Amino acid sequence: MEYKRSSRTFFILLLIGILVFGLTACKLPASKGPESANATSEGFPVPGETQPTSGGSQSSQFATQTAQSIPQGTSPSPVPGQNPTQPSAYPPPTSVPGAPAPTATPVIYVQATPGGPPASYTLAEGEFPFCIARRFDVNQNELLQLNGLTSASIVFAGQVLQIPQTGNPFDGTRHLQERPTTYTIQSGDTLNTIACYFGDLSPDMIALQNNLSTPELPPGEVLIIP
Repeated sequence: MEYKRSSRTFFILLLIGILVFGLTACKLPASKGPESANATSEGFPVPGETQPTSGGSQSSQFATQTAQSIPQGTSPSPVPGQNPTQPSAYPPPTSVPGAPAPTATPVIYVQATPGGPPASYTLAEGEFPFCIARRFDVNQNELLQLNGLTSASIVFAGQVLQIPQTGNPFDGTRHLQERPTTYTIQSGDTLNTIACYFGDLSPDMIALQNNLSTPELPPGEVLIIP
């Protein structure tokens, strides 16, 4: 009888010891999650937190956190090794509030000098009788007859043409291209050939409009055609 009572007491003490040990183990720091896995109240990761592995998500999160951590109205500190002359991530405003918007300078087109056609004209390279008739607004048939030419005649640079003074205008359309406009210089162009291309335009007007002091025309440059 005494043996049974001792065994029962032993088992009760053993169970009490197991329960006490279990309750104590629940209070140990190891039962908590890793402190480094928590985030602060501002949403910033604390040291040791696993960052996203994808480049886009990590860059986006870093940019967002950086913007949140910089006080309003301040610029980020320079990064060691970064050239301070490089453009800042926070460029200054390009416009001043209330300032008037920039306006383009209007183009003023030159006008032809009033007056009748000259008595004669020396052809330049690329010019022909119909071109001269359009330019001076004279009748093309009268121009050919006055110089003993036909529409099939061959002319050359340096040939002098007599210009009719009857006052009869060009028979047909003088302007071959709409203007005012712009014209991109092509290889081999001259002021004379460009003037003939437009018809009722003189090379002197092109030179005056573009402030040209030399007959050289670099290909690719743009001329203003009055």
